[in-house]
Amino acid sequence: MSLLTAAICCIGFGTTLFIESNGFSVSTLNTRPDTFGNYLTSSFAIVFNLSLLSAGCCLILAMIAIFFTFPDMLSRYIAIAGATVGLSILLMGIFPINFIDWHRKISTLYLLSSFVLHVLCVPDFFKHNSTMSKTVVSLSAIGIVSTVSLMLQLDWKLLDFPPCDHMDNSFCTVSLSMWVLTHINILWCITLSLRMRTHIKQQQSVIMQSHWANL
Repeated sequence: MSLLTAAICCIGFGTTLFIESNGFSVSTLNTRPDTFGNYLTSSFAIVFNLSLLSAGCCLILAMIAIFFTFPDMLSRYIAIAGATVGLSILLMGIFPINFIDWHRKISTLYLLSSFVLHVLCVPDFFKHNSTMSKTVVSLSAIGIVSTVSLMLQLDWKLLDFPPCDHMDNSFCTVSLSMWVLTHINILWCITLSLRMRTHIKQQQSVIMQSHWANL
């Protein structure tokens, strides 16, 4: 399900970006990702928002599987945080930037839950029989940096970010941090699913060996 989440996000984002930006360019990084879900300005907003809705559902299902597969509390906290990220992604698909008040609240939930998720992955890496690989925890470290960057730039009274001024042709740090977090979360889903697959195979191998030993 994590792989499906990443695939849906990549297809939805990629299609919308390619059409709306007339191909991929560096200037795209100065455009906030959530603006592509604006029904008033984006002709492919429906594709973008449906991809968010579908990806959110898949991530929630993946986190439910983790919750019931790994009984330790840290894994379950990660599953809850991940499900919250999935729920916020789903809700952003339902309430895009056109619904500005709801969108601000939901995007803030996405930011905070992403921060909690990536923070929890770090101690999980050091526990015995961890589900986190070095790649996953490295992505989480980058995710922590990008979420902290966004939280420092967020206007907590409005729950929104200040507009970017590109008069000096510089990068917009808000948009850049959003793009980094978006791609980190997609890569996190991919690497975690691959790690989970390996982990489950190892568990099955141990169970089979124990079964044959008891015969």
